[in-house]
Amino acid sequence: MDEFMEYELYTGRYTGEPSEDGVCSWNFDGAVLRRKKQFGKFINPSYVLPHGDRLYVVEEILDGASVACFSVGNKEESSVLWHKEVPGAGLCHCTIIGNSLYVSGYTGGTLTGLNAISGQVMFYKEFLGHGSNTLRQEKSHIHSAQPTPDGSRLLVADLGTDRLYKFVMDAKIGLMLDEEQPYFQVRAGQGPRHFAFHPNGKWLYLVTELDCSLLVFRYQNNRLNQVGEYSLREKGDPDSSLAADIHVSPDGKFLYVSVRGPGCLQGFEIQKENGLLNPLGRFSTGGWCPRSFHISPDGRYVAVANQELGTLEVFSRENTNGQLGKLLCCVEVPHVSCVKWRNEFCLLYTSPSPRD
Repeated sequence: MDEFMEYELYTGRYTGEPSEDGVCSWNFDGAVLRRKKQFGKFINPSYVLPHGDRLYVVEEILDGASVACFSVGNKEESSVLWHKEVPGAGLCHCTIIGNSLYVSGYTGGTLTGLNAISGQVMFYKEFLGHGSNTLRQEKSHIHSAQPTPDGSRLLVADLGTDRLYKFVMDAKIGLMLDEEQPYFQVRAGQGPRHFAFHPNGKWLYLVTELDCSLLVFRYQNNRLNQVGEYSLREKGDPDSSLAADIHVSPDGKFLYVSVRGPGCLQGFEIQKENGLLNPLGRFSTGGWCPRSFHISPDGRYVAVANQELGTLEVFSRENTNGQLGKLLCCVEVPHVSCVKWRNEFCLLYTSPSPRD
């Protein structure tokens, strides 16, 4: 019997001015993308995060910061639960840990913690320092944050100071820098951007934007130790190439990184013994600036946000060998900056297999 699924995706895009279509949801049936809903007026909603029955949105405003939360669930109608100005500037990422939402501010070099239910500000920190790249590392630029698999710590990537900070989660005090290892310092000028843990919690993979590298860490006893490094540059790539997003497949067997310039996803097979990587190849995204991509919860599809081309694309993917297949559909989304699959998908219908 053949099962027909319907998936839901969310996108954010750079709007330049308040726009009703800055954040949208989409239905995907395995062949066609259809726009479903729009979520209010936003200025540059650069990152969206579906989490259970809620959708979080951050606005990348140069001289301010704003976060919104919507109730989505399975209803046809969505409602805004809160939309607030918060401390920080140039928000570009958010993550959930427990009942807390942490938003990263690139422009301000800030990390702001909110109560994920009410939106109340619970934590705020402005980071200081600079790096060796005078154009991109003139100050701290917080680009993303993610909790460790056990939820005891929050890791924070600072592109401006070449550091991956490590905070301890304290129920009473909140976030405190880990005294045993407050941060991991990568090489000068690398520019940490995004990172992803392996499902087993033992390995972490970090993309450094400025030098297009992929760093592999062993995470053991709450410490990060670098065990590998891979270049994402190939002969013929533009000098201006920049690495962007990173994700591990749901089964933990493969890893992908998007590279702007050559316009591709670069794939790797993860060695199950030690977490090191075997090159899988490059897969064209059809646009030179794949800022964001995301793998569907079942691993069958990859959605790509090509920012400068202004397209949202969905590719097939083989779970067995990690290869990306053909382009299934493409829709226009001007200056699209982020795409996320909703974790749940529904069964549309089941058709009986033909009899012998």
